[in-house]
Amino acid sequence: MSTESDSGQSGLHSAEASALGFYYQSLFALKTLLELDSDNAAVAIERLDDVEVVADQQTLLLQLKHSLSTTPAPITLASRALWKTLKAWIDTLPKLSIAETVLHLVAVGHVPVGSPLLALLQEGSDREELIDALVAEATRVVEKRAEAKAAKKDLPYADRADGCEALLNLPALGREALVRRIRIHPNSPNIALIESEIAKSLKLLPSEQRALVASRLVAWWDREVIYSLCGQRDRAIAKLEVQAQISSIIGEIESGLLHADFSGAKPPPSHEPDSMLLRQIRLVCGSKTDENKATVEEWRARAQRSKWVEDNPAMASTINRHDDHLCEEWSNRHEQMTEDCQFSGESEKCTKGLALLRWTHDDAPGAVEAIAAKWSAVFYVRGSYQVLAVDKRVGWHPDYIHRLEDDV
Repeated sequence: MSTESDSGQSGLHSAEASALGFYYQSLFALKTLLELDSDNAAVAIERLDDVEVVADQQTLLLQLKHSLSTTPAPITLASRALWKTLKAWIDTLPKLSIAETVLHLVAVGHVPVGSPLLALLQEGSDREELIDALVAEATRVVEKRAEAKAAKKDLPYADRADGCEALLNLPALGREALVRRIRIHPNSPNIALIESEIAKSLKLLPSEQRALVASRLVAWWDREVIYSLCGQRDRAIAKLEVQAQISSIIGEIESGLLHADFSGAKPPPSHEPDSMLLRQIRLVCGSKTDENKATVEEWRARAQRSKWVEDNPAMASTINRHDDHLCEEWSNRHEQMTEDCQFSGESEKCTKGLALLRWTHDDAPGAVEAIAAKWSAVFYVRGSYQVLAVDKRVGWHPDYIHRLEDDV
């Protein structure tokens, strides 16, 4: 089953809204898992429902209705979201023990004052009025469609007809059992707010650590969800796994270890390499492969630097000190190369300059001091040299400063 997302809001196309809707259900699953009291809880995405939670021998099924609108549609008896959810749950009933299952409808919209659906906000509330109202609405929809069919007109209410028919096809006791197991959660945070809600769930952590831990936890969670959907791990993700990952993240933070957020990451399709990066490489007749490698590593290093500083502004000093170290290691080699090429022709200068460029990719990660203890991600040194090349603090050609100025 897929999460329904409001594609008519904020200028989103249907595909974008669907992607955000799926990501929303993934993050909401993490938020739900963190907020459960049971340490034995586990969640699965897109199995019996958008989110399936098993805790203390009880199953919770969550249907999520997402919207980025500043005024999301309310949940009413006429809502498409409500009837699509009821249809999904009714279809799932044969696979469930309804007495051990709680069905949750999570929506960013509100329930209007006076609506019979308000009964779903409180556990154990009287649901008879709501059941009668649902049956009345379902009957009205079915009758209107029958009238239109008889008159050979277009059938109305196509977006909720299946749900209405499914409810009416249930016996009275089945309707009562279903509705008594439903909970509704209006005014839920949308995807723009949910990571901050996850951070708030980390109540045992110091407040200044929560946002950073939440950010790293979400990155780990995203991978685990993908692995679960691809069959590369157990379908369900246990709360104990989440707790272990939180402990690991805290350990890294407290020991001063840096996290390699962009190792293996790819630039977005729209990314264009900096023109100065390409000019530096072309000065030494670098190949297209040299350009492609430098472009990817420069993007990774620049993104990593930005994230470190965003998470901890004090990291700017550490980055600057390491840049100075990289420049010193480069300078030792570049100055020697410049002396060696003093009476050389352009072809030899390019050959030796290209060798220096390729040193930054092949040898420098193991030859220069890492930015932090136990840091092993090679992309950072490779890409940092390209960042410095863009700033003209380093270069590959013996005469790169003069050559770049002449090209302007």
